[in-house]
Amino acid sequence: MTTHISLKIEGMTCDSCSNSITKLLSKKDFISNIDVQWEAGTGEMDVETDDQKDQVVTLIERLGYKVVN
Repeated sequence: MTTHISLKIEGMTCDSCSNSITKLLSKKDFISNIDVQWEAGTGEMDVETDDQKDQVVTLIERLGYKVVN
């Protein structure tokens, strides 16, 4: 069973920003159904377990964006 997570992501300014996040996350087997919208500043995705949210946040922040809750 998967867990759906919704994130507020700051610092995205264009399609390239959301595409780079999507591309990175899609390389991880435990992340699926990725939808990152730069205009809304949001990221929606499914992960395999609840504790993987922190891993997703770390990946996004390593790209230079900020995840806020």
